[in-house]
Amino acid sequence: MKKCILFISLFAFCIGLQAQKLVKAEELINGNSSYGAGRVEINQDVRVDSLLSRHIMTNEKIEGINGYRIQIYRGSGRNAREEANDTKAEFISEFPGIHSYLRFDPPNYFKVRIGDYRTRHDAYPDFIRVKQKFPNAYIVNDVISYPDPEK
Repeated sequence: MKKCILFISLFAFCIGLQAQKLVKAEELINGNSSYGAGRVEINQDVRVDSLLSRHIMTNEKIEGINGYRIQIYRGSGRNAREEANDTKAEFISEFPGIHSYLRFDPPNYFKVRIGDYRTRHDAYPDFIRVKQKFPNAYIVNDVISYPDPEK
């Protein structure tokens, strides 16, 4: 009897749980339209909605957009943090208008990357200027900060 009650209560508890909210494509297209213009009905496999929800959840975790930066330092070892901070300070004094980022990538690499560029072509003019002062600089793919809409 106790096992039966335990099983029923566990079953009722599990029904109330939901791992993730499923976003349907129809809800995205129709939205909350106040115009009342019409509705679109989409007949599709449920797995498509599952993939769409996964895609949305994955993209919510990313804090930026794909783009490019210029990497001016990469080092490992005992003094890598100090060297990275020195490189960043030197860069800031030479190029105060360009943002710089100090980053640690496991297992033991410190990197100094600069700028937020949407395309490699956008990064190239700054790359030419920076390359004169930091000859080991090169352009890398990175997740960049969202661009300022005012610019």
